Amino acid sequence: MAADSLTVTGRRKSREDWIAAARKVLVKSGVDSVKVDRLANDLRATRGSFYWHFTDRDELLNALLHDWEVNNYVAISTIRARWASSTPDLTELIEWWVREGTESPAFGMAIRTWARGDATVEDVMHRVDNEWINLVQLLFSPETYDESERLVRARVVYFHQVGYHALAMREPQEERLRLIPYYYKVLTGREASDNLFNALRAIGKGEPAAPAKTRTRAVAKETSKRRKRS
Repeated sequence: MAADSLTVTGRRKSREDWIAAARKVLVKSGVDSVKVDRLANDLRATRGSFYWHFTDRDELLNALLHDWEVNNYVAISTIRARWASSTPDLTELIEWWVREGTESPAFGMAIRTWARGDATVEDVMHRVDNEWINLVQLLFSPETYDESERLVRARVVYFHQVGYHALAMREPQEERLRLIPYYYKVLTGREASDNLFNALRAIGKGEPAAPAKTRTRAVAKETSKRRKRS
């Protein structure tokens, strides 16, 4: 590896290091502040280190955007795969979003701000948003709701999540968790399930998410209980 790929401290920085540094600056100061010299200074690296990994600044920005897009698609695919073998449950999405499984909310908001002045970023943002909305529609059975109502309900759920962070709600975690069952009822028209309360308790205690199989069994159990009551 060429000598100019070294940092000024002698330790090589990876491509991921540069992307992580760019993400931090994007969140704090916006895309116009994502400059090679600034990142090199933040990382205590040489410009040669940057150009070892990237042709130019545009390639770094594309990598940063791609990172956000792929992380969202991984989350969507993971939840869709779980729902393929169980009844779709908003609890899965709530748990993922509250635990910030896809990204920090600040990163998502920074992408949306960036998109206002860049058509390419805007296209990617809308593509990701549409994939989330398509996923959320699975929560609403076509046997109960027509196509238009399923779409609108899915949008309301998703807009709620995005709007919570867009408004920069100042709310302690405890209060947010307390209110989630009410949001659940308003968004789905159903009472909060035992599965949701169990997930919220785990989040409140700082416990890791339950394994996928455990969640699937819990959802299946709750579905069986609902069928017996109906």
